[in-house]
Amino acid sequence: MSGLGGPIAWIVRYGTGPAARRAATREADQLWERGTAARAVFRPEYGGWAVLVFTAGVKKRPRPAPPD
Repeated sequence: MSGLGGPIAWIVRYGTGPAARRAATREADQLWERGTAARAVFRPEYGGWAVLVFTAGVKKRPRPAPPD
């Protein structure tokens, strides 16, 4: 899982399908905005879409690229 630093604190499973993908992505984005390192991923071993919540916090929030 390159780019996803730190051990996983917990996993929130959402299942398969587009609704599960949207729910997992929304949850991961909300956690990230609150300073909790989280990522929505699709992994068959987790039953489909899941949110991985990491033990380490957000070190640097990504910023949108400036317009050219």
